[in-house]
Amino acid sequence: MLHSGWGKHFISTTRVSGFNNTSTAGYSREVVLLVCGGLMLILLALTAFISRMYHKEVHVLADRWFARGEARFRAGDAPEAVKDYRNALLYSPENSVFQLHLAEALIAAGRDAEARSYLLNLLAESPGSGQINLQLARIASRDRSSIQDAIRYYNAAIYGVWDSNAIQMRWNVRREFCEYLLDLGNVKRAEPEIIALAQDIPPGDLLRQKEAASLLLRVKLWNRAFEQYRAILAIDRHDADALAGAGVAAFQMGDYAGAAEYFSELPPEKRAEPGIASMLETAREVQAATPFLPSLSTQERARRAAKALDRAEALAQECSGRQGVPLKQSPPSTLLEEFWDTFEQKSRLWTERNLVRDPAQVEAAMDWVFEVENAAQQACGQSQNAADRALLLLAQSRVRPEP
Repeated sequence: MLHSGWGKHFISTTRVSGFNNTSTAGYSREVVLLVCGGLMLILLALTAFISRMYHKEVHVLADRWFARGEARFRAGDAPEAVKDYRNALLYSPENSVFQLHLAEALIAAGRDAEARSYLLNLLAESPGSGQINLQLARIASRDRSSIQDAIRYYNAAIYGVWDSNAIQMRWNVRREFCEYLLDLGNVKRAEPEIIALAQDIPPGDLLRQKEAASLLLRVKLWNRAFEQYRAILAIDRHDADALAGAGVAAFQMGDYAGAAEYFSELPPEKRAEPGIASMLETAREVQAATPFLPSLSTQERARRAAKALDRAEALAQECSGRQGVPLKQSPPSTLLEEFWDTFEQKSRLWTERNLVRDPAQVEAAMDWVFEVENAAQQACGQSQNAADRALLLLAQSRVRPEP
């Protein structure tokens, strides 16, 4: 009985003891797992923190090099700016802004081939970018074998996407394109672009109006240029650039009275510039020669017409003498001989006294003068006489205001 009870007690004690050991082992494993998980989370958090700090520092370094490059580029030191932009790209190699600025610096440094490589890569990602197309246009414009590429890129830039000030940027690019075409001598291609440029000027923007008007003068669109300058003068009547431009346009259109008026309003130093001074002198000569001004009296019209007849008669004789051929031939064989024959028939009607009595003859007399001036120029070349120059310009302009 003793042994039997002891055995039961032993078995019972062993079971309890075993149960306690199992619980203790399970509890230890859970703690270990929890501790390991916690350590892993801490390590992950630490890794993420270090990674964030690293990337933050990389971005700081990239931005710092980029800002340094910007400062040097603005200061005109393109070669050093290139180095700074390259350093920025070491820390941010996929940054398209850095790549674009590097390309611009390379262009400024005269390294077009390298710049073009960067720009073409950027263009593949953003084909509608106005800025990228503009830089490619500038590279192509320096190569006479890439004219069509330059035109294509300029057009893409004009109609491309701009991050800011899109209207202003497109206007500026079109103006640059116009200058490029004019430098090429392609006036026909430049004309519609310049007209479009003038039509897209914001109201009241006098600076852009002057730029457009100046380009219109260069392509000899006198009337359009004149209208631009008149619009400027409507706002500021004393604008010297607009007065000079309006005077040039009026002169080229044959409005010598208007040209003289605009030039006369210029400041003395501007009026004394060689080109303007010459046109003003010529305009005054034409004004002094024409009998068609509405303000002239009948006597003054007749006097001016008679003076023009005398000058044309003298020019015909001078030209004939240089050619060694008498003016009086029967039958006439040259234009000058034909005109001389007409003059001999009409000379009695075209005296100053008769022109006063019959003002209608002034028109016919001046037609003869113009014909002689043109024929003499064709036969003997440009006359150096100021009166002949004035009469020839008057003949070309045919400005005959009604009385």
